[in-house]
This record gives sequence, structure tokens and C-alpha cells, in this order.
Amino acid sequence: MNLSELAKFVDASGHCSNPRMINALAAFCGVSLAGSEDILAGRALAAEKIDGDVVSAEMLQAVQDITGCSVFVARDGGKVTGLTAFFLLRPEGMQAFDEGRFDTVNVDLDYVWRPRETPAGGYAWGFVASNDRAAGRVVKASIVIRETLLWALPGYTRAATDDGARLIYGSLGFEPVPGNPSLARYFPRQAPFEGLTLPSAQASAA
Repeated sequence: MNLSELAKFVDASGHCSNPRMINALAAFCGVSLAGSEDILAGRALAAEKIDGDVVSAEMLQAVQDITGCSVFVARDGGKVTGLTAFFLLRPEGMQAFDEGRFDTVNVDLDYVWRPRETPAGGYAWGFVASNDRAAGRVVKASIVIRETLLWALPGYTRAATDDGARLIYGSLGFEPVPGNPSLARYFPRQAPFEGLTLPSAQASAA
């Protein structure tokens, strides 16, 4: 992956939340929109790889049903080997994050952006994979969608693994939130790809 390869996908506003565009870019990166069985398999993989609280399959499905463009999986030989998941937020959702009261496991669905609304920001549940090939695909999808369509939006994520923390606080450009060591914030870029260093994918991340 290189920046010249991605430039053709850049949205000039940095606020493109069109589900068709998001899903098409995900497919370009080698991941596909997750169905209900994919979500169950992806969540099981996350539970295997990540210590601590992992969002439920039911919550992943609920957000997917609202947005139509939030949960994606990588497959090898028909088996789910990677997952990446994120969702855009209404202004009230970003305010809840800014005030430290957003529950990222038991999400208040009223905070989740709906298609045709203007998003105020986003939250990345993260990505997980069982092998390097799948890791490369889910990390690429996460970066490409953010850096081409949503580069002007702020966002949050959590570091759930050591590999994820190195990626988030390193090449992905997130900053730790004071007083909340596991939460990381991403500030809007002034231009696409500003300050971006393309990472080497790890087998599992946030």
C-alpha cells in the first residue's frame, strides 16, 4: 500500500459517510461487510485474542444494522480470520466521549450516526486477526477508510493489546486521553494523509 495508490479515493471534504463508498473501499482492501455469522465468528476471534471486555456480537450486529457499514471481516479459505469494526457518531455521541461518559462496550445506540446524517466523529472498536495476511487486510481497510473518506473527522479508539497500542500511538497518530490511559483520541487532519506513516501490520491489534 502506498499513498499514490490511495489518492484516487480521497473525498475532498473529508466527511464522506456514504455507506456505499465505505463498503466499496473496504472491498478494495480485501475485507467484506460482515453478515450475522461473520460477526459471531469475528467476535469469537476477538475474545480469543483480547483480554478484558470485548463488545458482544449482539452489539456489533445492532450497530451494523443501523449504519450498514461498520463491521468487516477478512476470510481465508472461507474462514473468518480477521475483523475490523468502527462506527460514526452523532454530535451527542462525541460530546459523551469528550465528557468521559461513553460506554464503548454497552453502546447507547442513540449516539450512533444514521445514514444521511452528518457525522460529528467516530469510534473504532479496532481490529483483530489470526495471521499476518488477515492483519494486513483489516489494518489497511481501517487506514484507507479513515484517511481517504473521513480524514477531517475526529475520533476515538481504545488500545486493547500491546501491538494495538504501538500501532495506535505510533504510525496511526492517536494521542492518549489524559486521565484515561486506555482511551486514545484522533484529531482531524488539515489535509488527507497529513503526518501519516504507513505501518507494518501486526497479527492482532486493538
